[in-house]
Amino acid sequence: MQEALSAHPQVLYLAWRPTLHALLADMARALLDAPEDWLKTQTSVHLKGLLWKALESAPVPLVLDGIAGAGFPAYRFLQRIYFTPGVALFAATRDAATLGALARLFWNPQKVLHVSPLAERDAERLFESAAGHFELRQLNLDEFREKVLQSAGGNPGQIIEMCRLATLPRYQSGRYIKFAPLRIDAVTNFASSSAARR
Repeated sequence: MQEALSAHPQVLYLAWRPTLHALLADMARALLDAPEDWLKTQTSVHLKGLLWKALESAPVPLVLDGIAGAGFPAYRFLQRIYFTPGVALFAATRDAATLGALARLFWNPQKVLHVSPLAERDAERLFESAAGHFELRQLNLDEFREKVLQSAGGNPGQIIEMCRLATLPRYQSGRYIKFAPLRIDAVTNFASSSAARR
């Protein structure tokens, strides 16, 4: 999802954060271009008001990725955004239970898209496509391909994320990809949902 949205800068993509204040700070960085030292002095109440006003004056589609156990403070903040004219709010989560309090917003099963794990052949095709997209062909992909496909278990996001990480020099040794540290970081990114790169 994140890779697809990179071609659409008008869409605000946010990885889920464990606290509402962290989520508000990420939104302020993206929407208000807020500097770090200013953000450190802001309260959640102040940030909420600024963000509501910013989205009401210039609505954008908002994608929340990796939601894990949202509480009622997040629900109350996002409820107002959900009903803001011109804003489209999308949520991605492993399953309905991990929506937490946000299940009150995303209750309509007609508006839910279930993405099942890819079949083995489709996962292989996605890997090849991602390897081409990220220009990994100059690397030795035989062992890397096998390990990525086995560990991802058909999860398309993990296949793409591991291919993206393989472009970083810290995971490369000559033509080889250091799979173990790459996999640990990919799992950490998915578990913490803190890999927003916008």
